[in-house]
Amino acid sequence: MLILFGLILAAVIMATASGPDASRPREAAGASRAKASYYYSAGIVEQAQGHEDAAYEYFKKAYAADPGYEEAASAFGTRRLSIGLDTLQSDVELDRSLSMLRQYVDKYPEDVYESQYYGYVAGQLGHTDEAVRVLERAYGYHPATTGILMQLSEVYARAGDLHNAIGSIDRYEKAEGLQPQVTTRKLSFLLADKDTVGAIREVSRLVATDPVSPAYRILKGNVFDIISMPDSALIYYKEAEMLDPESGAAKLALAGYYQQTGDSTAYDNKMYEVLLTEDLDIDQKSDLVAQYLHTLMTDSGDTQRGDHLFSVLHNQYPHEPRVLDLAARYSAAKQDFKDAEEQISYALDLDPTNSVYWGQLMTYQAAGGDPDRSLDTYEKAKSHIVPDGNLKMYYASVAQMAKRYDIASGVYREMIDSIQPGLQTDSLLTLRDVRPDITMAQLDMLSRLFTSLGDVYQSGGEPERAYRAYDNAITLDSSNAMALNNYAYFLSTGGGDLDKALALSERSISGADADNPTYLDTYAWINYLLGNYEKAEEVQRRALEESKKEGYRSAELYDHLGDILARNGRLGEAVEAWREAVAIQEEHKETDEESYLLTLSKIKEAEPKIKEMTVSPAPDAGDADAGQQVTDHKK
Repeated sequence: MLILFGLILAAVIMATASGPDASRPREAAGASRAKASYYYSAGIVEQAQGHEDAAYEYFKKAYAADPGYEEAASAFGTRRLSIGLDTLQSDVELDRSLSMLRQYVDKYPEDVYESQYYGYVAGQLGHTDEAVRVLERAYGYHPATTGILMQLSEVYARAGDLHNAIGSIDRYEKAEGLQPQVTTRKLSFLLADKDTVGAIREVSRLVATDPVSPAYRILKGNVFDIISMPDSALIYYKEAEMLDPESGAAKLALAGYYQQTGDSTAYDNKMYEVLLTEDLDIDQKSDLVAQYLHTLMTDSGDTQRGDHLFSVLHNQYPHEPRVLDLAARYSAAKQDFKDAEEQISYALDLDPTNSVYWGQLMTYQAAGGDPDRSLDTYEKAKSHIVPDGNLKMYYASVAQMAKRYDIASGVYREMIDSIQPGLQTDSLLTLRDVRPDITMAQLDMLSRLFTSLGDVYQSGGEPERAYRAYDNAITLDSSNAMALNNYAYFLSTGGGDLDKALALSERSISGADADNPTYLDTYAWINYLLGNYEKAEEVQRRALEESKKEGYRSAELYDHLGDILARNGRLGEAVEAWREAVAIQEEHKETDEESYLLTLSKIKEAEPKIKEMTVSPAPDAGDADAGQQVTDHKK
């Protein structure tokens, strides 16, 4: 007992020694100060023992007992700032927490640590003048602590005052001299202020301090590149390479230049040289090759150039799991899922506890058309790792793909139960059913899980259970656009309440997902079913425009457009849209055979009518019935 008391006493002394007069209670104005001092000391003990929750409660009591007790106010305010509850992160409450800290820093302005923290928080909250006031005062007390000047530059920059941001760095450099990282920061401010002359002057000063430094030459080249003087940039990149022919950084800068100027041959050659350098490690080289391959596959689908470059890395590191993982991803991008599976299996042999690799293996097996083997892989993975949430979610999605709806729904229910044990998944919920201490992240995850559960029930032919799951998802997060969209679509295709479906769909595109082409397609389709044909066409065309912006072509969007156009009496345009849908289906095998054949049948039925229209009066919209064959396009 004496030993424990000694440790606690020592902890109190150590924890309070840094604050002015904190080793003994200051004179109290009465019982409230004594009470506050008692709670504050107890909080320090709990803090010293690592019990932050208990420390917070004691500091809270200390502040409540005597709000004028500066040490308690600062301790309580500091902890309030770190708590992620929405109620404590509102502007009003954040300012209130800041005011608690102000009591202490104004009482003890020489406490440089607390002043710097206060200045940082004030700057983050947009109180620039207040942050500058305290930080300048702290620097006056501690002129050797030049880091305050860099903090001041950040405060000014955050407020958009680049002139004073640069001035603070000038003061720092006057005290500490030129430093590359500081000059780089100063350059960013000068360039943001469009002071190109000043930027060139500053980087030239840095180069002059060490004329044989390749890094400084590269930095100067970067400045010229930013201000659109590529010829000058090239000169300094080449000078950097001449100063250090083995420098990977210089070669990488040159590679970037050649890529920007469209010289693919020089770019490939320089990237080859980059991979042969010794100053870049395996992780850096893997990242570079990954970016290079992604660019090739996205821009041109050119695999020959990528094959050669990747072989260099693969030959250098034939037994590195990360390189094998990259090889697997590259093969998968080329649709060679068999080789992707083989490569990631080698990586797993070397690193069997890597959950990401297990997920990759499951992905390649499922993408290769064998979801059942992917499910077996998950069971095998469990003998090496404890599956995380991401792996469980993928396992459930593969089970759904394999039509193992019992497995998929079981996984989602298990994950829901892990967040809140005993929560009923087949009953309609209210927010009162959710535990009061649940976090926003957990609430969001619950909503997502109920959305996925609804999708599984719908796929498994249980629409009523699906609708309950969607209702619960929306109850837990009224802005869950995916739940709103899927609920609306399946209601419309399942003969449900179209007015409710329309209202749900409108909500799905009322926020951040207003331009989501899939959600717009749902909204257009429901309008079509309700007879709002002109509105349906307008929205469907917008959905296609947004899909083109995102760089993908959807057979479903064109198929729906064809149906709408046919109903609007423009059968020729409808056939063009259906043919586009068929072409996408044939190219990418986007939908199942039933959908493909149905689209073909609509074209076949419409073509004779189009021929008749060329020799007879045009029929009214009611005769164009080819588009009225409603199909169940799964979202």
